[in-house]
Amino acid sequence: MTVSRRINFDEPIPRMIERLKSEHIMFESKLVQVENNMKRNDIRLAAQGIKDMGNKIIQHAVEEEARLMRVIMNNAKDESSESIKIMQEHNWLMNFLNNTLMLIKNAATSSDSAEYEKAKVDLNEFVNNLRKHFKEEEQIVFPLTLRSQSAG
Repeated sequence: MTVSRRINFDEPIPRMIERLKSEHIMFESKLVQVENNMKRNDIRLAAQGIKDMGNKIIQHAVEEEARLMRVIMNNAKDESSESIKIMQEHNWLMNFLNNTLMLIKNAATSSDSAEYEKAKVDLNEFVNNLRKHFKEEEQIVFPLTLRSQSAG
């Protein structure tokens, strides 16, 4: 997956955080569609839904790391450990999008029921983890960024 959009370093941090929150809402609506496809046992379509939002998720993560973590590390390094852990979760996200998702798409057409069920479990886990990740960003990373930017 490639990301072609450049990072806008001129966007004010408060405006960026509001945009990132609105992207979380947009992602949530897509995750509901993914869940609906899983409930209908359409793993192929559920995986495609995640694939379709993959580039946007990656861009979102890159922007958070490039802009928000810079502010935190420059102005609130002593308070940064939780935010760093949350940003490190982008690694599992990238691994899922670049590796696990392909396995799920293959399992969607497999006659092996165990493989198909594992694909469903993996998709459910991804959806739940992504939601948890967004919540952590909104509760920990975004407020710390705003506080530390004001202090800096």
